[in-house]
Amino acid sequence: MQINTQLVIALRKKRAWSQEELATACGLNLRTIQRIESDGVASLQSRKALAAAFDVDVDELNIKMEPLKKRYENKTIN
Repeated sequence: MQINTQLVIALRKKRAWSQEELATACGLNLRTIQRIESDGVASLQSRKALAAAFDVDVDELNIKMEPLKKRYENKTIN
């Protein structure tokens, strides 16, 4: 599942943690943290671990996607 990498990096830097320190804090492998921050893909287990380490809700880490508009949604009918 897609994760908001910018938020993860911002939360990590706010605490002045290195990637290795974040990995230790949430019990994940350093390579997993690196992959999450670069690719933006994380399993539910990894998202839960990050959320616990940052003391935020798991849903806050998800990318907020706007629903796609259909072609006819913005047309007016006379």
